[in-house]
Amino acid sequence: MTDRPSVSEMLEDSEAHVDEQLKQTPEVIKTDGPIDTEDLYIDAPKWRKYSQVSCVFADLAGSTSLRNGRWEASTASIYDAAVKPAVLILTNFGADFIDVQGDAAFGLFTGEYSKRRAICAGITIKTFGERVLMSALEKKWPANTPQTGYKVGCAVSDLLAKKIGISRTDHNAPVWAGRAVNYAAKCSQQAVAHQMIVTKPVADTIRCNEYLWYSCACSDESTELWSEQHVEKVSGKDAEGLLLTSSWCETCGDAYCDKICTGSWRRPDLDSKRNFLAYGKYQKVIKFREANGLQIRRGIGG
Repeated sequence: MTDRPSVSEMLEDSEAHVDEQLKQTPEVIKTDGPIDTEDLYIDAPKWRKYSQVSCVFADLAGSTSLRNGRWEASTASIYDAAVKPAVLILTNFGADFIDVQGDAAFGLFTGEYSKRRAICAGITIKTFGERVLMSALEKKWPANTPQTGYKVGCAVSDLLAKKIGISRTDHNAPVWAGRAVNYAAKCSQQAVAHQMIVTKPVADTIRCNEYLWYSCACSDESTELWSEQHVEKVSGKDAEGLLLTSSWCETCGDAYCDKICTGSWRRPDLDSKRNFLAYGKYQKVIKFREANGLQIRRGIGG
């Protein structure tokens, strides 16, 4: 004999819950950040709405094959070595909320320069995976090095949030309704180790920031770091994303990251390049106007 309800009783209770929820129109409460999960509703049909939340989703590549030829304890040590630093990086860049899901973690950012901080957090996580984690694994297992690293995605949207589960127990958690978390996860799924993919709203910010868009002053000539990337299973213009394969420069990374996170976008060393590009656009406009004017005059003359 057991205290649990019968299957029929569980299904009846579930049906009653479904009917009750679908009859209601939940209240949506616009809420300014930062996100506080303690302030989320659970039993009441109320959702908090946070505006333009940036999400970074970092997934450990090849995690299912990490155990190959290694003891369970060794595999566990790889997980701990890989995931905790990612969580610390999200924390250090000011994520309001962080969740760990097995071998993946995601962070939500609101507030001043939230999108920029999210981008920098993502780049830092992928740099950690490539430069620090893989280096350590190669030293530990030189003959059979686990092939891993982080696949990072980043997206932004409004989010609705509430807790779902059983109140006054440990069996409840925040739920995030909106594109940001879903799309960031899809970007991460499409990437491979040491890559970062972002959706269009994030890409627009990157294109407008010279510290993010161009390679640093260490190279002979600053070139574009990001390439066009169609994001699969993402709808609308959000799918017009960007792909990054490079990491922070060991010389310029600290300074560039600080500039980005404090609102800077214009690099003094690119003044001549900027002027050249602006002049080229100006010349295209002039040629277009001249050609258009000639066509108009010919039309009038005819």
